[in-house]
Amino acid sequence: MTVTTTALIHNKLSRIPLSQEERFRALDRDLARRYVTLLLHQARMSEARRLGQGELLYRPRVEICDNPSSSRITATVELPGVTVEDITLQVGTNSTLRISGERKRRISPVPGTDTKYPLQEIKYGKFERVLQLPEGTMMSTISAAVDNGVLVVSWPRLPPSATTSGSTSGKG
Repeated sequence: MTVTTTALIHNKLSRIPLSQEERFRALDRDLARRYVTLLLHQARMSEARRLGQGELLYRPRVEICDNPSSSRITATVELPGVTVEDITLQVGTNSTLRISGERKRRISPVPGTDTKYPLQEIKYGKFERVLQLPEGTMMSTISAAVDNGVLVVSWPRLPPSATTSGSTSGKG
């Protein structure tokens, strides 16, 4: 920890009229919060290294709608600035839907120049999100569409094999 960080914590704690024990607890909470933040960052970086790309994958935000009156479940994925060509959908052997791709910068830095970004809040690079599907769901039963940076993916609530086997067992 640097001297400036220690000084900031001391200033923060000294402004509040607390007992010595309360100050210690506040310092302990602050240090624990910083430590957890550091651990989470290290975990994300090690996951990126484990995947072999050497760059951090980001997870786009998802909203899953499971309306009991509908025969399909719908997932809405925020992917602003991503084209259809940059999105890949794959169904895994363990009934998962893997949504991956890459968001590229619209303004590419000119090679050889010292381009700086004083403020950068937009995430660029590779992304991945894995969603759980009902057992036996096939790629042919999944529908997807992209509109205005929003990917909408839907799949049947129950895979076709479950609905047919359920109706067959009801007859016997």
